[in-house]
Amino acid sequence: MPAFSIAGLPLPEGALDLEGAAGGWVSSLVQHTLPLSAAGRRRLRARARALAAQPRPARTLVRPPQDAGPPGFGSLLVRLLALRNLNASAVAETMCLMSGVCKSASTIRMVRDGAKDLDAELLDGFAAVLGVPVAVLASLTGVRPTARSGGPSPEVADVAALIREVRHLTEDQVRELSDAAEALDRG
Repeated sequence: MPAFSIAGLPLPEGALDLEGAAGGWVSSLVQHTLPLSAAGRRRLRARARALAAQPRPARTLVRPPQDAGPPGFGSLLVRLLALRNLNASAVAETMCLMSGVCKSASTIRMVRDGAKDLDAELLDGFAAVLGVPVAVLASLTGVRPTARSGGPSPEVADVAALIREVRHLTEDQVRELSDAAEALDRG
């Protein structure tokens, strides 16, 4: 789906079949998944795939798709995260946990709306949550990355993949995964 967004093409049917309240549980899921061992993260992703394979319950879209914002890479990055069921608050919380780049939800909305330009720090944060090397985003946006920028660590890459896996799950399913991650984290 990123290719559709990047190319400005309409998204496939079902891409926005999101339960908006479920995205609110993603930061809790991230918080409990990051400290897990690689084996624990793999087990959690397998569980997420099993939940995603179950028939979807009848539901309606909790929130309409957000306005795409003006043309630009800031709005594109925020839209890519919206396709992972993350609103501005969830992006801010998740970005802080995954990259140490701690910005407010209003800053994320300003980036989406073109009122705040992307900078190297924000690029680091977006790259972590999307699970892509900063160099890829830097080459697309023209923003010079920070000296510490590089590819995501294995745990950040795994958690970014998990975020993508849970994008169509219900609130109860994401909460269940978060609880399972917390139990694994406690040992």
